[in-house]
Amino acid sequence: MPLVYDTLKTSLEQTWLVPEGGSFPESVTESADHFATAVSSWFAAAQAAGFPCATALARKSQLAAAAAGALAASSAQAAGTQLAMGVAAYMAGQSFPPGTATFPIAAGAAVSQMIAAFSDVNGSVPQKAQQIATACTLLATSTLVVFPVPPGPPPAPIT
Repeated sequence: MPLVYDTLKTSLEQTWLVPEGGSFPESVTESADHFATAVSSWFAAAQAAGFPCATALARKSQLAAAAAGALAASSAQAAGTQLAMGVAAYMAGQSFPPGTATFPIAAGAAVSQMIAAFSDVNGSVPQKAQQIATACTLLATSTLVVFPVPPGPPPAPIT
């Protein structure tokens, strides 16, 4: 099953972002865990050349730790940069047996998208979910998986 953008957007809205009038998590760590749950559950559906991602859920704690640092940052630019790079690092090295994911090529564009999401203090929850989901999808689709030669297919994008 390929990655579905709307699945991530909805999960970010319902699992991580706080709706107007809702209650915020008690800590940055709790918020980071909610983010990591949404992204790792979505990325668990990733495939490359028909091979499913075998390590997405097992590496959730790595993503949560990176997200905690980003969410504790004191500026939108730092938070957006750190979160995008944390998601990129989480995606790099994922296992699609027998292949391994490389670092996302579009990390710079994802950084810009996440900085925009954190900078838009008046943005709605759906708008922020859309921006973050777009950045994560951009990272995933710009990540190539390298398979050993021979046998195995050539590098393939994550879908």
